[in-house]
Amino acid sequence: MEKIIYKKLSKKFSAQKLKKFFDEVLPGKTLDQCQSIINNSSIIIGAYDKNNLIGLNRSLDDGVYAFLTDLIVNPNYRNKGIGTKITKILCQELKKRKIKVIHCSTSKKLIPLFKKINFKYNSEDITMYLKN
Repeated sequence: MEKIIYKKLSKKFSAQKLKKFFDEVLPGKTLDQCQSIINNSSIIIGAYDKNNLIGLNRSLDDGVYAFLTDLIVNPNYRNKGIGTKITKILCQELKKRKIKVIHCSTSKKLIPLFKKINFKYNSEDITMYLKN
């Protein structure tokens, strides 16, 4: 494994490249959905091995509150601290924007990752969603 590079993806990032990443890791996104993800995310942080996107996390925000979504790391690179590093960088970027509260929804297996970077687990909170 080469040295992992972390960087913010611009709004000009290719939807085809994002779709290729999703197809490898979490299939089912259309090209239009990938373009919408790029257009509507406030920040996307990517992790690269050479020129290959191997992980990402993104945020949606209104300038006060932010929500993290799509923490995804290629299975070949998991359990190496990449997801933690991506999320730390994303949170630093949001703090630079003076975001007051950063929310996330995660699976139970990722709670320890978010606790490492000072997210607080509240067993009273319930995440609900309506899916079309």
